Amino acid sequence: MKAIEFYNITKDMLEKLADLHGVQNLERYYSLTDYKNKCFSTMQGIPQVFALMAFHATNATMISNIVKFTNNYDFLKETLFDFSPKKMVGEYSTANRSESVTRLVDALRYNPNTGKGLQWNANKSHPKNKDKIVTRYAETLLDCAVYLSKFDDREAFLADLLKHYENKDAETLIKYFRQNVKHGFSVALTCDFLKEFDNEFCDLPKPDIHIKDTLNSVLGEKKRNDYEYIRAFQQLVYDINNELPNDERITVYQLDRMVWLMCSGKFFLDEVESIKKSYIKRLVDEI
Repeated sequence: MKAIEFYNITKDMLEKLADLHGVQNLERYYSLTDYKNKCFSTMQGIPQVFALMAFHATNATMISNIVKFTNNYDFLKETLFDFSPKKMVGEYSTANRSESVTRLVDALRYNPNTGKGLQWNANKSHPKNKDKIVTRYAETLLDCAVYLSKFDDREAFLADLLKHYENKDAETLIKYFRQNVKHGFSVALTCDFLKEFDNEFCDLPKPDIHIKDTLNSVLGEKKRNDYEYIRAFQQLVYDINNELPNDERITVYQLDRMVWLMCSGKFFLDEVESIKKSYIKRLVDEI
C-alpha cells in the first residue's frame, strides 16, 4: 500500500468515527494537548514539567487504573509538594533510596481517615510484591525529582534535552532521558512525554501497540525494536507529505494522534456521546 493511500483511508475513517461520536473539530487533537488539561494549564516552570512527567508515567494500563491522575490531582499535588522537585528531594533523601521509596509509597496509599490517596488491592499479590506497581511509580517520581532538581526553569530543561537531540537522533535522546529516569519510562512512554512536552519533539511518534499494529499491516513486516518503528513511522509521514500540497502536509504528531484516535476511539478533548446514543439520535432525526 502506498503511504498516501494509507493516509487517505485513515483520514476518511477517522472523520466518520468522529462524526458518529459528535466530534466537530479534530484539529484540536493535532497540537500539544496536555496543556489544554486544567491540571497543567494553570502551572508553569519546573513544577509543570514534573506534573507532566508524573502523568505520563501512568500511561500504562495497570498503573493508570491505580493513580487516576486527573481524579487524584489535588491529592498528588499536595503529596508531591506542589510538584516541586527540590522539595521532594529534600524530603526523600537519596542517601537511603529504599527507605525513601517505602515512605513515598505509604504517603501515596489511601488513608480511610482522610478519604484521600491511591487505592490498590495489595492482598492479591505475594506479600513481597503487594505494593509492586506503586513502588515502581514511587521510584519513577523520585527519579524525576532528582533529574528535574538540576534545572531552574523549563527552558534550561528543554535546552538540556535538545543538546542530546542533534540531527534529530531519537535513539540518543530517548536513551539519555532513560539514563536519568531509570524506572517506569519505557521507550514508548518516553516518546509519549517528550512529544507532549514541547513542539521540538513533535516528530517523535509513540511506538505503542496501535502504531506497531498499523505499521505491521501497512509495511507487511515487523520491525525488530521500538527505534525501528519510530524511524519507519517518520518515513511514512515523509512519504505522505511528498504527495500532499504544502498547505495540507502533516506532522508526525498528527498522524500518531490520528492512528491513536482511530484505534482507541477515545476523543478525550470532547464530551463524546456513546455510539448507541448517537445511533438512536440519528434515527430519531431522520424519522
